[in-house]
Amino acid sequence: MAETLRFPVKVLDQSGFVGNYYMRFRLSTLLLFCSLAWLTLALLPDEVMAGAQDYQALSLEDCQTIARQQNPVLGATRERVRELVADYQAARSKFFPRLVLTSYYDRQPPNRFSPGGGLTNLELFKREGYSAVTGKQIIFDGLKTYYNTQAARHGTQAQKQEVQRTTEEVTYTVTEAFYRLIEAKENIKVAQEALSQRQEFGKLTEAFYKAGKVTNLDYVRAQSQVSEAEQAVVEAQNAVRLAREILGRTMGLQEQVLVDIRGRLPEQFVAAGDINSLWQETLKANPELKRLELEISQSQTLIKAARGSYFPEVSLQAASDVRHRDLGGTKPEWLAGVFMEYPFFEGGLTRAQVAKATSQSAQLLEKKRDRLNGLKVDLTTAWKDQENARQGVVTTKQTVATNEEAYASAQTLYRHGKAIGLDVLQAQVDLTSSRFGYIKYAVAYEIAKARTKQIVGAEPSEYNLPSKNRGQKQ
Repeated sequence: MAETLRFPVKVLDQSGFVGNYYMRFRLSTLLLFCSLAWLTLALLPDEVMAGAQDYQALSLEDCQTIARQQNPVLGATRERVRELVADYQAARSKFFPRLVLTSYYDRQPPNRFSPGGGLTNLELFKREGYSAVTGKQIIFDGLKTYYNTQAARHGTQAQKQEVQRTTEEVTYTVTEAFYRLIEAKENIKVAQEALSQRQEFGKLTEAFYKAGKVTNLDYVRAQSQVSEAEQAVVEAQNAVRLAREILGRTMGLQEQVLVDIRGRLPEQFVAAGDINSLWQETLKANPELKRLELEISQSQTLIKAARGSYFPEVSLQAASDVRHRDLGGTKPEWLAGVFMEYPFFEGGLTRAQVAKATSQSAQLLEKKRDRLNGLKVDLTTAWKDQENARQGVVTTKQTVATNEEAYASAQTLYRHGKAIGLDVLQAQVDLTSSRFGYIKYAVAYEIAKARTKQIVGAEPSEYNLPSKNRGQKQ
């Protein structure tokens, strides 16, 4: 006999009594249900399963890849490209003929005036039906359609450069958040080590105090330093939580997603390079400058398009229709001809549109000039921060080695009664401060390096979403 399992089920009968009944299932049937459930979960799309994924042990490249996919600012910038492509298609549509289908049915009183306006003894029609297809092809419109199409194309290309600029900005922001989290984690290690050192020294001071070798002041100072080290550990732990939250939000992840990284402080610190060479590269590759150049070209093209309204519009129009009346019957009609429209008075509309387009072009030229000045300052600042941080790493590395030797020496002298507790405490403070300083300069170097790379720019990458089958590195 096959093995069966019984499950209690509460059932409400007709009298309102809830009774316990048992449902029997074969073990093979339960295994089949479990297999089907597992297969269903395995076949769920990646988008569904991604919501339950914990982003743990991410590298810097992983964080940047996820941010390019899910950052909302970058997503909106990409969507703006689609909008401008639609504008280009709308402007381009005027190159093609416009076909319109018109149809109506109406009733009129038979005792109305004749078409000539006078009375008539003839009976007039009462019902009329009309169906027509009308076509219009613009032959010349002052090149407005051509220039509007070119302007829309420049706008689309400018937005693509904006996508590139936003991508590099998001990459820099993620890099900064990534190294801030590394800094917070490294600070925890230093704070915990400092706490351990001060607790050990506190125990030693307590023993010396009980033995009468030191005063109460030394003992109180040691306990105070332990409390300060505990406070530093708490602050470092809170800084890790904040840095992790900033990184997750910068990447565009949902609030319930847990984020953690794998990384360490850099070991190589290279010089930033010549500032003049970096500036020349910025002038060639910076996407923001490229966008401004395209926007200036777009504005100049829009000036030409606005001036096109000074010229007449010449078009070829044709129509074919069928008209039916209750008197006169059904009669097909057609119309074809070349038409010219010239608005010789518009109340200054065209002149105002040209003036507006000219002003917008001048504004963009001034904006570019101002942005060039701002970019030069930003590049110089990033270059200065990178060089200062690089030199700071060299200096603090030597300071750490010196303070480690000083701390070990002060501790040894204190154990032999040749130094006071204040010397040991000061050596501890100096050692901890220099270790914090080394971490700060190492992180500042990477952040300034990423900022310099963002300002200089790079070759344009793909503007579409990154491939979704690029999994995170394990």
